[in-house]
Amino acid sequence: MKRRLLGIVFFVLIIAALIFLLAQGDGYLLIAFGTKTIEMTLWMAAMLGVLLYGVIWLIRQLIQGSIHVTRRFREIFLFGSVERAQKRAASGMVDYLTGDWVEARKKLVRTFEKIEFPLPNYLAAARSSFEMGDEEEAERLLELARQHPNSELPVVLTRARLQIQAGRYEQALAIIKPIELEQPRLPAVLDLLHQIYLAQNNWRALQEMFPAMRKAKVLSAPELQELETRLAVEQLGDAGKAAQQKLIAERLPFLQQQWKDLARAQQKTPEVVLAYSQALVDNYHDQEAESLVRKMLNSEWYPPLVNLYGRLQLKEIRAQLRMAEGWLKQHGDDPHLLLTLGRLMVRLEQWDAARDYFQRSFKLSAKVETAMELAALMDKLGDHKASADYYRQSLQLVDHRG
Repeated sequence: MKRRLLGIVFFVLIIAALIFLLAQGDGYLLIAFGTKTIEMTLWMAAMLGVLLYGVIWLIRQLIQGSIHVTRRFREIFLFGSVERAQKRAASGMVDYLTGDWVEARKKLVRTFEKIEFPLPNYLAAARSSFEMGDEEEAERLLELARQHPNSELPVVLTRARLQIQAGRYEQALAIIKPIELEQPRLPAVLDLLHQIYLAQNNWRALQEMFPAMRKAKVLSAPELQELETRLAVEQLGDAGKAAQQKLIAERLPFLQQQWKDLARAQQKTPEVVLAYSQALVDNYHDQEAESLVRKMLNSEWYPPLVNLYGRLQLKEIRAQLRMAEGWLKQHGDDPHLLLTLGRLMVRLEQWDAARDYFQRSFKLSAKVETAMELAALMDKLGDHKASADYYRQSLQLVDHRG
């Protein structure tokens, strides 16, 4: 713009100078070359100069215009216009998002040279190739993508995602680890590590990175809460196994310390209470577990805890039975509670009451464990035909569940 303005100013100054000179008198211009001479008035010379400048300017504009037209025709006929490439890229992305991998790759690869920022198209085309089973082409496209500015991290993350998708978690971990060392709090890196460790059941690694995940908001609030609960459950399960390797006197203090280390909110979660109670039961501390289970069920009904309550081996079994019978007022149609009551009646050798509870539970919900309890009870009562029938039903339920 500045060059054009200066050119215009320069041209006006020359014209003004010529007009000024011509106004001083007629004068003439003599041009000699060799033995030949050309003579003309200054007015004629000025007019020819202006005409020559105009011709040169016109020729220049025609040349520039022809170059532009040639480039335009080349784009249209060889590659398609930029606008067409953008439309094709958008259509390819829609195909990619809807899982039409063949069409997505077909359209996207035709836009690489036409759009200003082709990196997303390379990555989407690579993923499409991977989904089509063409991993070699996917890798080739990712290598091409690396040639573009700021592509290193997106390409690495895409490679890791594809390995995770293929179930090759160790390879994915090897790809993502160098990035983690450089940018340990990057949400995308944390999310991929979360997926890898979850698939590997690597709860310790997940536990270590959980604070960073929470801070980076890698997951939604409900997902974070679910993961935190899962980690607590796994931690208590491992603690229960570790306690079994200790002396009897050391087990309860060890488990109690594990419980105290949990956040208070986790201690009020039914799944976590179940995991801790099960760890106590596995280490012969049923009485300690009973208190927790009872308090939890009085505040929040959770069927797995009801089942566990019926398996607790307590000295005061009648007090245990009274507590379970008290729950019948609000949960009389709960098959888990009826199964628990049946088990307690078996321990008290109240066979008829046990059979009634078991049958009511089985009628409400045909479960394998209820059928097995009925089969064992019928055998004890001498009704071998009924016992065999319940065993048969339990096997059918196992097959159906499998």
